Amino acid sequence: MPLSLFEGVLGGIGLFLLGMRLMSDGIRTVVDDRIRVILTVLTSNRIFSLFLGIMMSLLLNSASAAVIITMGLANGGVVTAFQALSILGGVLVGASLTLHLPAIPYSLVATPLIFVGVLFKYLARRRRFANTGNLLLGIGVLFFGLSLLEGSFRQLEHHPLNAAIIDQLYSNPILSYIYGSVVSCLVQSVFSSVSFFSSLLISHHLSLILVCVMVFGGFSGIAAMGLLASVAGSYVSRRIALAFMLITLVVSVLLAFVVPGMLLARFELPLINKDTIATGQVINQLAWIHTAASLLIAIVMSMLSGVVSRILGFTERQGGVAGQQPCAGYLDARILNTPLLALEQARKEVVRMMSVTSYMYADIRELLFDFDARRAGTVRQHEQVLDSLNHEITAFLAALARSSNSPDISYEIPGLLQTVSDLEHIGDRCEEILERIVARKEAGVVFSNPAMNDLKNFAGIVSSTLTLAGDLVLYGKHPEDSEIRTAKNDVRSVFQDIKQAHFNRISTGVCPPRSALFFSELSALFMNIAELGWNVISTQGRKTE
Repeated sequence: MPLSLFEGVLGGIGLFLLGMRLMSDGIRTVVDDRIRVILTVLTSNRIFSLFLGIMMSLLLNSASAAVIITMGLANGGVVTAFQALSILGGVLVGASLTLHLPAIPYSLVATPLIFVGVLFKYLARRRRFANTGNLLLGIGVLFFGLSLLEGSFRQLEHHPLNAAIIDQLYSNPILSYIYGSVVSCLVQSVFSSVSFFSSLLISHHLSLILVCVMVFGGFSGIAAMGLLASVAGSYVSRRIALAFMLITLVVSVLLAFVVPGMLLARFELPLINKDTIATGQVINQLAWIHTAASLLIAIVMSMLSGVVSRILGFTERQGGVAGQQPCAGYLDARILNTPLLALEQARKEVVRMMSVTSYMYADIRELLFDFDARRAGTVRQHEQVLDSLNHEITAFLAALARSSNSPDISYEIPGLLQTVSDLEHIGDRCEEILERIVARKEAGVVFSNPAMNDLKNFAGIVSSTLTLAGDLVLYGKHPEDSEIRTAKNDVRSVFQDIKQAHFNRISTGVCPPRSALFFSELSALFMNIAELGWNVISTQGRKTE
């Protein structure tokens, strides 16, 4: 096998993963409240989500590209697991429709997107345009990587190894299914893969049974691209990709057993016959088989989307914050007509925010002791979850305030809004601390042992304040007034002590100016987190009085 084939596959996968990361980051920075509202309307129910997936697949002329973009939306917190699975079902249907309708190949727009993305990213003055350029660059690199993968397969098509593989397909349906999956994974266009299968039926005289099995195996290849796209994504996106793969695999394997039996039955369905092969209409007939199978998989996917979403919600509660969806899981505009239920669902989301905030601060304390790149990535994912929850809970509570006339609900909504804002600001401060830690590491700035011990001690004192706030929000344990006063006095006393010690180190020349700046910024950020924690305790205490 030529080296260029390996280069094409490895380079294509590398560009694909790079484009996926750039696209996910671009989605998180570009998507604002207006776009979220539009996507919420477009995915408000299963039918709308299916149609959105169909349109994505038709416009891109690639089921794999549409699956990847859907995974990017899920990874960016724009769509939930329920919405994503319905969209993925629609993507399969749209891929079948590309067999009947001509479309523009996505490879033609890859390089223009890269060019425009680079211009926007590095020449635009406004941050929003620069973020848009990052998104376009990611999509372009992703499409270019997919094109490189497809180009590498074209070399394999005429390779002697391919002929040896074809010879093994005459008697083994399992190999036929796997071969169909590999072809569909490498050839990003469904039309190209079905055309290739039809050529095998004609030129290699393969049986109709094996060609149908290859077509069904192609669905698993599309789902495998979703798994590959989720490698660098969040916990939730990986679970969505796994659910998509399992559902597609089970249904397509069942079809691979059932449909050939129907074709061999005494009263054979008039889908493909020998006359069809003679008249050159094989692609058309295989297209209809592909369409019927995609409709069945989409229906099953849509029906199971609610079950999978609930299972993901259960695993989130069991697995801690690592499995948190970067979007609200309890809020639904349809329950605004029942204000008490809507308020209770909003409280659950606030509890989620408190849980994420606690884990985020714990990770920051660990990074202060020992830097870990994976833990730093987890902190950034926490910040993404907090930002999404802040936007969604605030909008939901504002809508609830307009629709409810209850004095009790009107009294509690401002407190929840303030708590949500404070928790989001704590997340911002944690992210700023992470940026300072990374900047200090890159600049090679080293703190003295007394300075590092002061920071670690102060971070532990601030942690006790967040523990009080967490116990109040999560479990309703309101601390005594004396306990709150003691916690405040401890934080303020330690803060004043480390400021005085820091001033003494600067005066004696032990602490250079650059180190002094980093230390002052970090200590001020920790103090701000403590103050925000006191705000949460005060606001929640108002609610429970």
